[in-house]
Amino acid sequence: MKSEPWHRPRPVLQSFFTGTHNFTRSVRLLLSFCRRFPLTVYSAAVFILTAALYLWGGSTVTICVDGNPVQTLHTFGRTVEEALSEADLELQAHDLVSPAPGSHLMTGMTINIARAFPVTVTADSSVTEIWTTPVTVAELLEREGFQLGPWDRTEPAEDTFLTARAEINLIRVEKVYSTRKSVIPYGEIQRGNAALDRGMSRVISGGANGLLEELVEVTYENGVEVARKVVQRTVLQEPQHRIVERGENTTLERGGRVLKFQRALYVTATAYCPGTPGSGCPVDKRGCSACTGANPSGRTRTGVPAVQGQGTLQSPRIVAVDPRVIPLKSMLYIEGFGFARAEDTGGAIKGNRIDILFDKHADVVGFGVKRGIKVYILTGY
Repeated sequence: MKSEPWHRPRPVLQSFFTGTHNFTRSVRLLLSFCRRFPLTVYSAAVFILTAALYLWGGSTVTICVDGNPVQTLHTFGRTVEEALSEADLELQAHDLVSPAPGSHLMTGMTINIARAFPVTVTADSSVTEIWTTPVTVAELLEREGFQLGPWDRTEPAEDTFLTARAEINLIRVEKVYSTRKSVIPYGEIQRGNAALDRGMSRVISGGANGLLEELVEVTYENGVEVARKVVQRTVLQEPQHRIVERGENTTLERGGRVLKFQRALYVTATAYCPGTPGSGCPVDKRGCSACTGANPSGRTRTGVPAVQGQGTLQSPRIVAVDPRVIPLKSMLYIEGFGFARAEDTGGAIKGNRIDILFDKHADVVGFGVKRGIKVYILTGY
């Protein structure tokens, strides 16, 4: 195998030296042009240098006012303040600039100007006008040194963003606590007793009121009461309920006979006579008897003869009653007097009161007034 001769690489080296020759020739031509046209070359150099300085030596920034872009500025200034001065934008004393005026400029930077506007703050009986940029109510009050208590509130709410001519009311809220005591009324517990007659009752244990303590919260807004409520209740003493037994028995036995009754009651008993001439009842000048008044008819309200009766089922006594308590025509059993029927009424007979008829007025006088007489209103006899 033959080796390559050493003269083969010469075309490559020839190309290199040929290219070098061409570059040298180009440089010579450029130098010749510069010598022939020096003013043109100077002007071009100044233009290129100026363009380079403009493009790479300055900063392009955008200026926004209240969030709206108003100007794009290419400046050689170094700070935000210099750029704003160059843009000829007038700043008010309370306007807010971001970034800060002393910040260094950078290409692409956005400079934001928030214009200040007046708002009024009413607090502690005074009104103050404050210039501010769009911030929340809470931020403004904190910045201006208004101290809010734990319950104080504002109108509008603290998280509201402010606008021009907004009115802020700072409402001072105070809560005052006090205690008051009141009675808890006792209730009544009723229970039946089969051994006690229906209509009768007895107290097993008396009631006692309890005692309640309440914690009251009173809310004041700017010194005026606006709310009052109970926030805590504590029972200091539980009430003791009254226990009453109610009778359930509806039968009784008298003279070997079992009687059924609707209910029993205690009454006050008095006596009267029919007022007829044979009764011996006193009569006044007008002819009115002491027991039955004018024109004694000798009959009861229900129309039956006013006759005393013997207190038996066959001959019951006659009594005057209050029909609202004992219905007329009711058969009664009166302890100590036997059977009786409600056949009459009287002007003085009201409530638990009965008037027992006697034939003779002398018996009326001797009867007087008897209290605690037990009466049964019978249903079966």
